[in-house]
Amino acid sequence: MTYLARHRRPGEKRARTIVIACGVVIAVIALLQFLLPHFMPGLWTSFARPFWRAEFSVSSGALQSPEQLMNENEMLERQIADDQVRLQSVNALESQVQEFETLLGRTATSSRVLAAVLKRPPYSPYDELVIDLGHDNGVSSTSLVYAPGNVLIGRITDALSQTSKVMLFSSPGEQYQVLIGNAHTPATAVGRGGGQYQAQVSRDVKVSEGDYIVDPSLNDHVFGIVTSVVSDASDPFATVLFAPPVNIYQLRWVLIQK
Repeated sequence: MTYLARHRRPGEKRARTIVIACGVVIAVIALLQFLLPHFMPGLWTSFARPFWRAEFSVSSGALQSPEQLMNENEMLERQIADDQVRLQSVNALESQVQEFETLLGRTATSSRVLAAVLKRPPYSPYDELVIDLGHDNGVSSTSLVYAPGNVLIGRITDALSQTSKVMLFSSPGEQYQVLIGNAHTPATAVGRGGGQYQAQVSRDVKVSEGDYIVDPSLNDHVFGIVTSVVSDASDPFATVLFAPPVNIYQLRWVLIQK
């Protein structure tokens, strides 16, 4: 029994030493983490960096053969040449756009500015447009909006700094005073939605399909073209249906009266 007891003591001491050593290591690591919070991450990064670099080299193809690298280099050179050609084309197009904007009035001295249509029906609700100009460009809630061809189509209802919302006169419930036909018969255009209007006139007024509807201002801006006239012998009024001579679903540019 005495021999067995003496034989266990070195093993117990070794286990105790290992436990104490682990405790000391943990305490040192905790102390370093507390005093130097970036020490352990830096140490781990230094240890792992060679492995990361090796992984990056493999994934990026740095360990490829010279022949493969030459083929990829040739392909990249062709890509750069193609990109340079595209860049030259874009520069030429930008120059043309600037000239186009100047001709159509997108200058600070013009009473109208050209605006790009960002959203239009059917992607915007209730016959609305969203344009790329706002009050930074002189656009306000009193500005009228014209389609190409000097066609009056709506007005600005909400102007932000760089964008604005356009309410088309064809929006349901919208009303605007117009003159109908060669006799310039005054009437109220009422929006029906989808670029369509209607107006009531006396049944005795001569209105035919194809007659122009104009704005009652001195400039007589085109407002629409009569598509049909609906009348009833028992009704003293006739309903004139008309639409603008432009397709609101294909509008890309509009002119804003500042």
